[in-house]
Amino acid sequence: MKRKRLIIFTSAVGLSVAAHAQPDYQPHATIYQAVNEYIAQHISSADYEVSLAPLDRQLKLPLCPETLEISTSNDLINTGRNSIGVRCHRDNKWSVFISAVIKTFQPVLVLTQPLQRGEIITRQHLALERKDVSGLRGDFTSQIEQIEHQQAIRALPVGAILSMRNVAAPKLIKRGDKIVISSARPEFAIRMNGLAMMDGVKGQLIRIKNQSSGRIINATVIEPGLVSVNR
Repeated sequence: MKRKRLIIFTSAVGLSVAAHAQPDYQPHATIYQAVNEYIAQHISSADYEVSLAPLDRQLKLPLCPETLEISTSNDLINTGRNSIGVRCHRDNKWSVFISAVIKTFQPVLVLTQPLQRGEIITRQHLALERKDVSGLRGDFTSQIEQIEHQQAIRALPVGAILSMRNVAAPKLIKRGDKIVISSARPEFAIRMNGLAMMDGVKGQLIRIKNQSSGRIINATVIEPGLVSVNR
């Protein structure tokens, strides 16, 4: 079931018009209701809020004897502002447009404590909160696994909404580190001492200097202090 909250800026005005309108005129409340029902059928989000701009109180439209026709460009309902057409095709034809502002909500990861640049993120830093994501353009995440154990690339305050743009894989090896070079094939028990010639994250291929031979080789970062070579 979709979770929704319908907000009409002047809902009381709409009801007042409906209560006092002559039978020959279309109650504004029925137009609002038709628009809200159309949005509910065409919006992709399960959790949203709608704010409808009110019609002019003096606008008197002939009562439509059939179901009102609702339309948008390309039959799409988007977050933000939408212009929604309402039409009657019978007898005294008429059409009006209503502006609908739609906010969509999702659970997103936010910080419960500040992060410093370079700090490793743990579950203690994170919480899921319901937020308006209408203006975020997908720049957020709800998956703790995507953020946990990553490294902050900038300082972030409490309450900041996290996205993959805020984090990077932590550097397990830094240039100048003394490391162990092992074979990627278990049938070969090869272990040598090496010197990292560049920084590296898990799974990255980096240049290593074999301290015995002086050769520069490429090896894959496994963990802090350990790389693996294919032979």
